[in-house]
Amino acid sequence: MESKQTKAVITTLITRVIWGFSFLFTRTIVVRIHFLNLLSWRFFLAFLTFLVLIAFKVFCIDLRGKKIRPLIAIAVAEPLVFFTMESIGLYHTSATEASLLIATIPIASMLIGIPIAKQVPTKKQALSIILTVVGVLIIVLGQSIAGIKFDISGYLALSVAVFSAATCYSLSAKYCEYSSAEKTFVMMIVGTIGFGSAALTRNLALGTVSEWLLLPFHDREFLIAVLYLGVLSSVIAYVGQHYSISVLGLNRNVSFAGLTTLTTVLAGILILNEELNVSMLVGGVIVLAGVYGANYFTPQREKCKSK
Repeated sequence: MESKQTKAVITTLITRVIWGFSFLFTRTIVVRIHFLNLLSWRFFLAFLTFLVLIAFKVFCIDLRGKKIRPLIAIAVAEPLVFFTMESIGLYHTSATEASLLIATIPIASMLIGIPIAKQVPTKKQALSIILTVVGVLIIVLGQSIAGIKFDISGYLALSVAVFSAATCYSLSAKYCEYSSAEKTFVMMIVGTIGFGSAALTRNLALGTVSEWLLLPFHDREFLIAVLYLGVLSSVIAYVGQHYSISVLGLNRNVSFAGLTTLTTVLAGILILNEELNVSMLVGGVIVLAGVYGANYFTPQREKCKSK
């Protein structure tokens, strides 16, 4: 059991590092490529990658006799609703506003996970999860508060994104009879169909279908970005995320979310030569303290103490 827990923690750390580094590959792409073009190629390549991994028996998918509806519900929540609403929210708000709202996903997951997944955190664990969010908020607010737009439509879109991500993780915790690979595979299928159809419709209306289809072949930076997002951020990271939830539980898993922000900050400092400031240090320490607390004050440990 201990080795399985350790494996799940390591998997979670790898997942968060992958997501944390993704900004290096997308920071220039998202300002010049429409989000539907990016997402359609991302999930199409993720789907193709998954098929290759299945062919080489890296993943085993067996959905015979299983209900598909729960998997579709997970996939509709994320990636379909989450990435759509996040992209719309980013368009209508500043990066700071978006980061602040998206940072609340762990708290939303903890709350939604109670009725859906029946996973109730201890008081200390709940406070620790909130602490990780506070740490992220300190880091984000310490960077810049310029460009605040106070756009209600943007806030609503981002709130829906937060709710959908929390719902996805809660449903993943609830439907433990499916493997992490099966959950991710259906996510890639739904993402490919959903974003592919939307991108096709948009490009047909604009008369830019050929440009969309040839994007990875004409734009090397775009190709690198969608390969990273498709193979690592989608296939590998989502399999890791679902596996982590199945072993660690929802609340322990979401407590690691702040490490994505820490990874992004460290990558900016080490690779892009960005400046380290006090808010990064203070926020980072608070995030790490929260992660430790959420993984230490578990319901199982609290029960043992009460005996």
